[in-house]
Amino acid sequence: MNNKWLYNIRHVAPGEPVKSEIVGRPDRALEERTSYLKERLEAAEAGRALFDTDVTIAPDVLAGQPVYWNYSTQRYERAIAAVEADDSTQTLIVQPSSDCVGILYAKKSANLGDVVLYGIVKLPEITNAITGAPVAGRYYLSATDPGKLVKQRPAVTVPVCLLQGVKDNCADDPWIVVMPQIRDFLEDHIHYRFELETVAAGIVEEDVDGHCTITSPQPTIAGWLPANHAIFNGKAPAGAVFGYNISEHLALSRVWPPLPIQAVAMLWDKGQELVGATEIPLGATGAAICDTFGIWWMSDCVADLPWVRDLSSASSASSDSSSSSAGAECPREERMRVIVVYLRMLLGNDRSVVTSLKPAPGSPITVVNCEGLAATTGDLELDLNLELAVIPPNVSGAKVLKRVENHYNLRAGLVTEGIVSGSPPIVLTSVSEEPAASRALTNAEKTALGFDPDDAITAYQGLVKITFDDTLVEREISPQIIRLSDVVERLYVDIPYLGFPAGQDSHIRIRLNVPSSGLGTGLTMRVRTQLFGRITGTLPDLALSHRVLSRPSSPALMPLIDISPTPVFTTGIPVVQDTAVEIMSATFSVDEGDTVLVTIRRPLILGNPDAYLGEVGLLRISGIIATT
Repeated sequence: MNNKWLYNIRHVAPGEPVKSEIVGRPDRALEERTSYLKERLEAAEAGRALFDTDVTIAPDVLAGQPVYWNYSTQRYERAIAAVEADDSTQTLIVQPSSDCVGILYAKKSANLGDVVLYGIVKLPEITNAITGAPVAGRYYLSATDPGKLVKQRPAVTVPVCLLQGVKDNCADDPWIVVMPQIRDFLEDHIHYRFELETVAAGIVEEDVDGHCTITSPQPTIAGWLPANHAIFNGKAPAGAVFGYNISEHLALSRVWPPLPIQAVAMLWDKGQELVGATEIPLGATGAAICDTFGIWWMSDCVADLPWVRDLSSASSASSDSSSSSAGAECPREERMRVIVVYLRMLLGNDRSVVTSLKPAPGSPITVVNCEGLAATTGDLELDLNLELAVIPPNVSGAKVLKRVENHYNLRAGLVTEGIVSGSPPIVLTSVSEEPAASRALTNAEKTALGFDPDDAITAYQGLVKITFDDTLVEREISPQIIRLSDVVERLYVDIPYLGFPAGQDSHIRIRLNVPSSGLGTGLTMRVRTQLFGRITGTLPDLALSHRVLSRPSSPALMPLIDISPTPVFTTGIPVVQDTAVEIMSATFSVDEGDTVLVTIRRPLILGNPDAYLGEVGLLRISGIIATT
């Protein structure tokens, strides 16, 4: 259907250029009006839908949404099923927004549209009113979101439409049967009828005056208990002597109390002389009282007991029930029955109001009455115990609750869960009110931080102290070259190095100056070299010797010869051409301020050259100081 009626037809004006879009403009306008009238006539002829066209709508109404007529603003607005309590009459009043009259069929502008009031229409925009994918079937007016439809029948029940779905294999648009029901849903109700257990939940004792009491009450039995029993939480009305244990009569407990409470009657068949059931007078002066909290018996006279006198236990009640239904004996065998019949308004049943409230097991919430005592019905207060128990062990994770916003929103964020040391000089210690102020990282955490999964890494938590341990671990001493003997300076592919030529005895003499302070005592040194071979083969054995010139505190004689703790510096290392290797010497002792002389030699072997035919290149040499 065309959604717009053109009130004005723009004819060709003098001076306008002769173009097809201008000359044909009035023809197109007349065509649209003709199509509009044709579709209106077809709809009226078929009687498929009733429309209220070109009406004022609220700007927030979308096509496909249910609407009601707001007589205050004189426009259609989004409908919502709602009621309000009238304090003066203590009743519920249906709100005008519940009187859904139709669905917005088309929106022509922000404040103008067509409303389908009744009938069948094709309406793809129904998705604006339905959350999720549309499903065929009846839809009701939402009681929570304006302009929405729900599939589940709510307590405030306003049927709006029937979604038929797609009816043509060649089309994708769903068909909707619009049929809003304007009625007072507060009158909807359900009738209930329950037969009470005619048994005393305990031991019945009779005195000489014909009065009865129940001793040794058993609150786990469905039957009658003393009205002052703790299970009733002090809710018994004045004068009540017995109370019915509704909590153990599960079917009845789910739908009690009647709504309104006055819509209840009790029938009593004493099982005597085939009289049948008679209505029990209710109220403070009657035999029983029915209120929000339960069913109460007002008389303790033997003749008025709501149970058979010789049947005072659940087991005897069962046997009575089975024997009374045994079969076709004449005259008919009778048994006592107490029946309660009542109605509940649909709006006030357990789908729309709270009938009982109690905390879940282990919940920090407590439910109390106005006196501060634990309760499940009546006027209740909720209390939250924030002294929550901490369940060990501690939970890993850096996200914690940081603050409360808008009184109920909890905002979470990241904090530092633990600190780990990435190098030995950084020393961490921690303290905490918890017994454990540190934990071992998992393999996944170690991998994420770049540690070897096989290393033992500790994360420190709580109050963490970070100190720098400046105790010497390792320090590199740069060399001073003081002599080259047949060792040549080379530049190979822009890499400078010192070369030990093949076939001749050659050596290098360097000096390593140990710093005079800041290292401590118990020092050792190793010589670290980086070598490479100019050809593929096995590197020759290089000899290393050293001489330590101690720092003189007074005139002292210097040592005159080297010592060779590692006569053979390298031992047959196979290399590929231009492959570098790193070699460490053996350890020897030094002290602060010492001068160390080191010689590395490529010697002849009994006057003959070694087997490696290429030159050995020295890329780097240094002394490594450490502590023992």
